[in-house]
Amino acid sequence: MKTSLARYYAQRVQNIIRDFMWSRLASTYPKTKDGRRLLHIGCGDINSSDFINLDARPLSHVHIVSRDIFNLKSIPDQVIDMVYMSHVLEHVPRKKLVRTLREMKRVLKKQGTLRISVPDFDHMVHIYQSTGRDMDFVAYPLMGGQDYPYNFHYAVFNKESLTSLLTQCGFSQVHEWDPNTCDHHNFEDWASKTIHYEDVDYPISLNLEAFK
Repeated sequence: MKTSLARYYAQRVQNIIRDFMWSRLASTYPKTKDGRRLLHIGCGDINSSDFINLDARPLSHVHIVSRDIFNLKSIPDQVIDMVYMSHVLEHVPRKKLVRTLREMKRVLKKQGTLRISVPDFDHMVHIYQSTGRDMDFVAYPLMGGQDYPYNFHYAVFNKESLTSLLTQCGFSQVHEWDPNTCDHHNFEDWASKTIHYEDVDYPISLNLEAFK
């Protein structure tokens, strides 16, 4: 009982410190013209002025540097309007997917948006078959570049499996989004990339959006 109380009060103190630090830093972070806070997890080299950028690399445009980009312990509950991740979720081990998505949900405001892009396994199957079963066309998007420690994939998704996972984590109204027409996407990333083969551009990504 004493151990549980000590753990509870220790967590309370940590949360108070976290919320205080966030209140000081938030004023220096970007926000949209209408005052919304958007978080780009795993932004890499992309720097959109609408987003708070979080990445493992200390690049000049990264606002929050974390070796574990899925641990949002520095961000209070319900302060973010949209979380965006493009070709990032597949880097999470399968047993940690639910915990990771629930952490995204924790920081989102009520009715906040989770916008995700991942390699689409159904697209990969179609590309594999259309290219004469050439593994070279699908190996990179399926398994990652594997050129540095974080660039390995642990999970695969199609629309049905990712929709089910998001629903399991408490998200609702899961639907597809279009990187060419949606708001707050004035940049190019994996969400809109294609594989070109014999004059045909094959999409590789599954782009889903859900609400808290």
